Amino acid sequence: MNDNLVPLSAVAMVGASQADWEPSRAELARVDQWLATAMASGSQTALRILNDHLHSTSADAWLGYGRIVLQRGYPSLAAAVLERALAHQPTSVALRYWFSLASWQAGDAANAEAGLRRLLADNTTDARAAMLLGQVLRGQGKLNAAAGGLAERVEAVLGNTQGVLDWAQFMRECQRQDLAAELCEREQARGNADPRLSALMGTLAQELGRFESARKHYLDAIAHGIDQNLWFVLASLASIERYRDRQHPDFALFESGIRNPALSPRARAGVLFALGKAFDDIGDFASAAGAWREANELMRPLGSWSRGTWQAFVAARIASAPMPVSRAVARDSVPIFVVGLPRTGTTLVAELLGRHPDIRNRGELPTLAYLAERLAGLDATQRAAAVDDAAAIYLAHLRRDDAPTPCYIDKNPLNFRYLDTIAALFPDARVIYCRRQARDTALSIWSQSFAHDDYGFAGDFHDIAAMATGCGELMAHWQRSLSIPIITIDYEQVAADPATTIAQLIAQLGLTPFDPAQADHGSTSVITSASQWQARQPIHQRSVERWRNYVDYLPELIELFPE
Repeated sequence: MNDNLVPLSAVAMVGASQADWEPSRAELARVDQWLATAMASGSQTALRILNDHLHSTSADAWLGYGRIVLQRGYPSLAAAVLERALAHQPTSVALRYWFSLASWQAGDAANAEAGLRRLLADNTTDARAAMLLGQVLRGQGKLNAAAGGLAERVEAVLGNTQGVLDWAQFMRECQRQDLAAELCEREQARGNADPRLSALMGTLAQELGRFESARKHYLDAIAHGIDQNLWFVLASLASIERYRDRQHPDFALFESGIRNPALSPRARAGVLFALGKAFDDIGDFASAAGAWREANELMRPLGSWSRGTWQAFVAARIASAPMPVSRAVARDSVPIFVVGLPRTGTTLVAELLGRHPDIRNRGELPTLAYLAERLAGLDATQRAAAVDDAAAIYLAHLRRDDAPTPCYIDKNPLNFRYLDTIAALFPDARVIYCRRQARDTALSIWSQSFAHDDYGFAGDFHDIAAMATGCGELMAHWQRSLSIPIITIDYEQVAADPATTIAQLIAQLGLTPFDPAQADHGSTSVITSASQWQARQPIHQRSVERWRNYVDYLPELIELFPE
């Protein structure tokens, strides 16, 4: 593994596991003095000095040194210290755990995994070691093994609400919402009525498309006093159904939430987004626009997105030199990237394509942006040496450890920023560029609550316009300069005739014909994007030219987004 690029999860810090131990100033001073020796004379000399110093001391002293070195940011050296310690104290559970942790952070996943498996064979209910093993496996793209390993050891956390929540959230991040839901159900069956369990179960049910169950769990969380500054259950309620009239009880819940003085600005904004969506559903467009405007005014000060920074980023990407092409990865599967501005139909297109027997939809992966930014920070020589590692890391997270398939979809829309990285890592990749009428796109973005900082432009029409301009400039540049196929598809075209549009798209991808309406895409498919409800509804054209409903209330749509 090239030192310039380590697996995604190996960049995590030590975390809460060390909360029960704090070194004294004297201990810190001794370790810092020893580290200075290591830097000056080399690690082997330093280890010999440390061995002489600690030879007859307890495992705790060795562990103390190893943990401080790890905290100081020297995982390889910490692993060497802890490995030396294990020679003296081979049965110490704490040393074995921390050696595995240091090995993992040093990029040695194989050694970390082997050590943790041995530790868990002797201590089957060690929750800390089980979670670390899950993280190590996930870092290698083994998501099913990571989540399944925890599922086999749930007895280690049952009765510990925070432990159950942490494990269930980890399973969710591994795209095993089914296992996460089973764990929460088992904990509730023990009589645990913590509203956080209900809120998380609502999220899991929603991502699995079980909207009636999700609603039940969200209402249960509200009834049991969920902290709505941490769990935005009212916003989630609004996202899983289409309201028909003002008499729906959710309207009263939303209005009561807005009046709650304990809500933070972010939480209040979430309720206002929900109320605006409800008003939009029943055709009260003036009230919807008012609620959304108030929500975005609350959100704007909380973000850090900068129009100038974005414009500089676009200019830099256009001016950047071509990247070296990776040659080391076997081309036995083709990545398909579905990109474009958010709310342009990326989720819908990926969901329809994902029904094809030769395609697996992985949803929105963060992996490409991470790798692209790491590669951008290297000089030309380092980058040439790192592209093969980057491709291997990405493919591990794309392929995972389920049954292989010829094609995989990554539908993170903002990957349009890094198509040059895609072309370098995967010269056989396919890119599907989703477009939508500008005013409809702007309205849909502005009326949606986004949590990630990358979407900080969403609350201001001027920022949305700048983002759209940059997207257009980048896509035009990529289409001129890259050799990978970029297929453009319009949302209006998909909405008007999905069968024909997807059939044409499948032909352009070189795959066998199929009918997405007849395909068996299963009842347990997971959608985690903001479009998770809409993507599961029958395809309609209600959202085409939706902006016309708001022309009297949102003049920015006309001013900033010419047809």
